[in-house]
Amino acid sequence: MLRLLAVGLLLGTGLGSAAWAQASAKFDGQYRGELTLTKEIKENCTQPPLGALYPLRISRGQVQFVYVPRFDTTLRGWVDENGILKASARIRHGSVQMTGRIRGNNITARIISPSCNYTFQTKD
Repeated sequence: MLRLLAVGLLLGTGLGSAAWAQASAKFDGQYRGELTLTKEIKENCTQPPLGALYPLRISRGQVQFVYVPRFDTTLRGWVDENGILKASARIRHGSVQMTGRIRGNNITARIISPSCNYTFQTKD
């Protein structure tokens, strides 16, 4: 009986993981967007060049965003089945957090660091 319970749990976990991966994979793709400096907490923020587009990649529900203007680091995280994304990276003096939402092919997100805040908006 215990053996049947263990097999059932393994199958249930596998099917649940597959369903989650399939749901989050619906947002997979390469996105490009503009960064806008919205708040300067310390006086060493970098204004992104006008018209510069920054890549955001989602693969199997995993988010990857290269955050170049200030820290030259990569934010990593997840997107859930509702299109809510969260990514972060540790830096020397704290962390950088990205939170946002995907609607269709559009992503809007906020990036908050110890010294600067930005918004990210996809452009077609």
